[in-house]
Amino acid sequence: MAAADVSSELLIAQLLEQDLDALRSAREAERIHLDQAMAASHLAAGRIPKNTYKRNIPSPSDSEVALELYLAEQIANADAAYAENLRTAQQASIAVDFQFAQKLAAAERKAALDAEFAKRLQAEDEDGRDVGMNVDAEGMLSRDEMDMILSRDPNDKGKGKGKDKVSDDVHAMNVSADIPTGALVCGICLDAFQLTYSPITASNSANTSNKLPFGLRLPCPKEHPYCIDCLSSHIKSKLDPNGDGTGNGPSSVVFPIRCPECPNEDWPTGIPDNIAQRVLSEKGMVMWHTQKLLDSIPKLYCPNKQCSALVQAHEDTDEPMAECPSCTQTMCVSCRVAWHSDLTCEEFQALPPDERSPEDQLLLELARAKHWRRCPDCQVIVELIVGCNHMICRCGTHFCFRCGSLWKKGRGRNPGQCTRDPPCDLWDEEMLLDDREQERQARAEAVQAAVPPPPIPEPPRHYAVGIYGGIPRIPTPPPAYRTGHLNWMDDPHVLCTRHWFTAGMVRDLRCGYCDVLLNSLADLRYHLEHVTRHPVYACCGRFFRKDVDFERHLSARPARFGEHVHRFENQ
Repeated sequence: MAAADVSSELLIAQLLEQDLDALRSAREAERIHLDQAMAASHLAAGRIPKNTYKRNIPSPSDSEVALELYLAEQIANADAAYAENLRTAQQASIAVDFQFAQKLAAAERKAALDAEFAKRLQAEDEDGRDVGMNVDAEGMLSRDEMDMILSRDPNDKGKGKGKDKVSDDVHAMNVSADIPTGALVCGICLDAFQLTYSPITASNSANTSNKLPFGLRLPCPKEHPYCIDCLSSHIKSKLDPNGDGTGNGPSSVVFPIRCPECPNEDWPTGIPDNIAQRVLSEKGMVMWHTQKLLDSIPKLYCPNKQCSALVQAHEDTDEPMAECPSCTQTMCVSCRVAWHSDLTCEEFQALPPDERSPEDQLLLELARAKHWRRCPDCQVIVELIVGCNHMICRCGTHFCFRCGSLWKKGRGRNPGQCTRDPPCDLWDEEMLLDDREQERQARAEAVQAAVPPPPIPEPPRHYAVGIYGGIPRIPTPPPAYRTGHLNWMDDPHVLCTRHWFTAGMVRDLRCGYCDVLLNSLADLRYHLEHVTRHPVYACCGRFFRKDVDFERHLSARPARFGEHVHRFENQ
């Protein structure tokens, strides 16, 4: 109760007591006056007056009785308020004295620790050993020695033989062999810390050790220990990555916040609320609960891998289609994927997970076209390049490449067989030949599509033969180009695309002599005209790999243009 309330109660009781005293005085005066009047009346009648004190006392009225009762109640309330005030003051005095005693005890323990540290330094100095300028108490004393010094009761000093001899106790501890320190090491900063139930509460109270922080163990499977600074910083980095108090916002998902050392699959639940209350301040817990509330709201993200923006879904379940505001990608709200126009949600969800995306479907179509197989265990796609139908997947599963069934392993020289009834042949050469033929045709079609079709040349003019239908035909002369240049490479009427060496160079933009890759046909022509690392031989729209082939061409009869044209030789 406040001091003002106590004073009010006392004043009310005092005023009531004054009123009651005034009533009592008035009653006493009335009684005395009545006695005097009765005595005069008896004397006048010739009678001796008797003692009328007790007889003439008037009875108290109801108002007087009520006033006396109310006064007694007020006096009792004032006494109770005064007693409560005294008790509160006494408790406050006790709390102040206890805090002061704690500070004194902490100061005495710190002084004892400093004294022991000074003794160690003096002993090291007397022994002539250099301990350096950066040494501290933890570097000089062990963890057990510091715990023993800090845990001693300061009131026991001088009350027992040898109780205040810290050096003797420490020396006895040094004699004992390999006593474990008991101090835990933080898994983040690798510093020692003191284990406690609530590190945030312990750090706000008087700490007897200004060197050792507080910390706790997480309830993860391996119970990793962390100090309060590292664990709180780890949690704050998830809740407020910018460090400005704004948090993450509604678009990001933070929870669960997991152990810094445990894998996600070992502890999927993450740090619980009761652990966060032990290491976070009041402001940190507000951010914790705010972000947890935001994470509980269902979120929908764009399925486009280059976008992944937050999408506002319709509240109407009959409208499963939503559109991304960033990339305008349409998506299915129920399936959380790009809109599947040719399938219903039930049909799409019935598909295996690795066949739902358009890229996966295209890959499966390619696998069917190429006659690839999937492992019956891990579903990886396998191609048979060479060998028998007995396949061994990277996961260790044995299966038949022809039908996809499991393979029964054999022993010794017996390779086993397919589990299909009847089993497939171990070797399937026809399938390999078909695959090779398909590959060859595909390469030929690609080459034919990349190189323009050659023009139909005029029949060559021969000196002795070459008469078609009895009429000799003169070949069309090629365009004239400067001597010593390869400008004819751009002319399809001159470039011989049927010559493999020439066609390969022009198609791939790769020098057939040094295998260097160029960016354009102009760069290839410049490289061939000015290269000095290797020779270049060309004539009649062809390039020749070796000088022997070039000389053979020159010595042969010119059958294409009737003469050798556009001869180029760079040695």
